[in-house]
Amino acid sequence: MISERTKSILLFTSYFAKSSDKSIKPLTNTEWNRLVRWLQSKSISPEDFLSQDNASLLLGWQDKTITSERIDSLLERKSALAIALDKWTKAGIWIINRGDKQYPRRLKERLKDNAPPILFGIGNADLLNKQYIGIVGARKTTDNELFETKKIGKKITSENFGIVSGGAKGVDESAMLGALEANGNCIGFVSDSLIRKSTTSTFRKYIINKRLVLLSPFNPEASFNVGNAMTRNKLIYTQSEATIVVKSDTKGGTWEGAKENLKKQWVPLWVIYNKEVGNNELIKLGANKLLPENEYKIEELVKVKIIQVSEPNLFSSNNSLANNIAQEKKVIKKEGDIIEVKLNDATLFDYFIFKLYSIITDKPLTKKDIKDKLSITNSQLDEWLKMACAKEFIIKNNRPVTFILNKEKKIRITS
Repeated sequence: MISERTKSILLFTSYFAKSSDKSIKPLTNTEWNRLVRWLQSKSISPEDFLSQDNASLLLGWQDKTITSERIDSLLERKSALAIALDKWTKAGIWIINRGDKQYPRRLKERLKDNAPPILFGIGNADLLNKQYIGIVGARKTTDNELFETKKIGKKITSENFGIVSGGAKGVDESAMLGALEANGNCIGFVSDSLIRKSTTSTFRKYIINKRLVLLSPFNPEASFNVGNAMTRNKLIYTQSEATIVVKSDTKGGTWEGAKENLKKQWVPLWVIYNKEVGNNELIKLGANKLLPENEYKIEELVKVKIIQVSEPNLFSSNNSLANNIAQEKKVIKKEGDIIEVKLNDATLFDYFIFKLYSIITDKPLTKKDIKDKLSITNSQLDEWLKMACAKEFIIKNNRPVTFILNKEKKIRITS
């Protein structure tokens, strides 16, 4: 049974059907947290908006991006919500909010306010707060790599841990099947098509026998989106006690997710030691080396001390990751959501965000506007804009596509 609070949070933060979401954008996680803090200061609960007058509840509320008109429009979607809930419930979907007892406690402990306000799930919700080892890796893999990944999945199960992964073809799926075929437990965080994936022959029988739960913070019918996939990666790490990278390139989701974990120090990171360039570069960045041919205990992977590591200085005259590992810790000072980065340690992406704050004022800019002002290639701009949206530095508007700053976050580069 979906609670009234969950229904209200869905209205504020979630997409339902494309036809009802064309003109209004749900609140981002940052925006929702901002509104929640204000509501708490006024002793107002989200579910109060389902039965009381919006204007009286919002008396005194002022915010540049969360206007009263925007809130009214979001809450007017009650009919669309009812239709969506009926469809999702028939598909076996359950929904929990960040305040529910079943919500994964590790996500809240490690992500705090950045934990998704809503999780959609299908399968055994009792699995959400057990112990898991994360397994991640590239989609493109050899048969031998998939065989070895399955073996790791079975080993983890034999030592009384479950597996958390992304449910995608390749490493994710092989690791999960290795555990499931050995009667282990699995959590799969998916970034798109939750309903469709829950009905596949690969996973359906394990959902039925209560060994598998599939989760997503996004609409259960959402299509693939790079930003959503990046967000999903951090959920895998923060739900685990330690995470193993089987195979990584030097770009893409596996690479970025592993680097973010190294930076945020959520959990110990282990990388299979082989000839893969991405794997070796992650080890050079500070990940622990894992030799599959050696005997090791999963508990040993969990207990290893997390060491703070630095990122490479991408502005060195030699731009090779292998030769540009900083010798000292990268100094980052946070003041609220203002991130202060020392000049010599700033990455190209840090500079990109820093420059955006000098060219985007209160007027939204198109992609062409930004490209012309920064003189960078389309492909590089596309990649950085996706990252900036995923990390909530900027907000993307549709019809037409423009970008505005999220004034709650900022990068400051100091000497």
